[in-house]
Amino acid sequence: MGSMIRLALGNLEVDWGKNINFIHHGVLFQPHDVCSVPYHYYDEDAERPIIEMKEGYSRPLGKIVKRIELLGYTLDHAEEAYAGLLELHGLDQSVLPFTTFFDSLMHVDVTDVSPHYEDDHDFGEFFAREMLRRFNIVIPRDEKLGFRRDFDVGQMMENFHPWLTLRLLAENPKNLNVPVVWGFADVVEGGWISREGAVAELPAASRYLVVTEGSSDAKILKHALRLLRPETADFFRFVDMEEGYPFSGTGNLHKVCQGLVSIGVLNRVLIIYDNDAEGVARYFSTSRLAMPHNMRVMKLPGLPDFQSFETTGPNGRHIEDINARAAAIECYLDLAWRAPERPCVQWKNFNKELSTYHGELLGKEAYARRFLDLRHREPSYNFQNIEVVLDTVIAECIEMARRCEIDYFSTPQP
Repeated sequence: MGSMIRLALGNLEVDWGKNINFIHHGVLFQPHDVCSVPYHYYDEDAERPIIEMKEGYSRPLGKIVKRIELLGYTLDHAEEAYAGLLELHGLDQSVLPFTTFFDSLMHVDVTDVSPHYEDDHDFGEFFAREMLRRFNIVIPRDEKLGFRRDFDVGQMMENFHPWLTLRLLAENPKNLNVPVVWGFADVVEGGWISREGAVAELPAASRYLVVTEGSSDAKILKHALRLLRPETADFFRFVDMEEGYPFSGTGNLHKVCQGLVSIGVLNRVLIIYDNDAEGVARYFSTSRLAMPHNMRVMKLPGLPDFQSFETTGPNGRHIEDINARAAAIECYLDLAWRAPERPCVQWKNFNKELSTYHGELLGKEAYARRFLDLRHREPSYNFQNIEVVLDTVIAECIEMARRCEIDYFSTPQP
């Protein structure tokens, strides 16, 4: 019979495979998600179900959603992929409209459906025989052919990626605390894959290379991800700074981006500029490059908190808007936490491209040091602004991944 491997949300089986023929779902999890999970079998001799506890991955759906999206499997991608599959399989929207399928997913109780599935299915049979009744979906009779097209729909859904199904299921708040389980023990025991092959770090191809203006930006972002977004921190890698940061300065960063575009870099790369005069000027220049879909450029987001900020210069101290003028990464930290001084920006050189002065936060190294010294999410520290930065970074990478996945599936494969 072979060894089965299954991905499930609660009792709802989302994907299955056999022996070496399966999708590797390890990227949805992290190594510390490995634990003892239930495996459902059926004893045909005794005619009764059996549950055994074995090693597998388990994590609540709500903790996996961003990982799914960072892999490129978004709601928009789900609808686009579904429409493409209908066309590929010669099916009309009326057979099973996307809205009907989506609505059925939203109403199924993933904790109450039967967890028992037949072990062997021909192509297209799994969805037709197992899932249609669980989703309470009835495929209409084709008037020309004179029969229902359950297996045609089943074949189509065999090609609908299970990560898209999980992303759709995540739109139901009731599902967010339900564990997603990938039971890999049987294929490991069967010798089809090693345990090291099943439980591994996120591969480099799924990660994003983040390139910033300087080493301080990279250190702060890396630490913020580990501290505030641990469920997705492994998706991001930064330039190795042990031997000195090679891209310091906005001018160098722009040249690096030009070089990456010219060589056709295959990695997914995010270029981040500061929200200051020099950063904004270079951001606009870099944005005009003909970048491929696996590259994106952004600047740190403008914030209302920066609209009334204390500044100092030749004309004395004033309260001014430092957005697009002086908001480097340190400004997004908690500037009041254990700081003896009131935060202040000092105006420096004049930027001709934007007709404004460039400023710098006084004592920025001290603000950065206090943040980098944090070893946990300190309740008294205000993380609100740096979290906006992280959410913006993640959103940019998700859009990059979505566009890359659409490119891949819309390009004829050899």
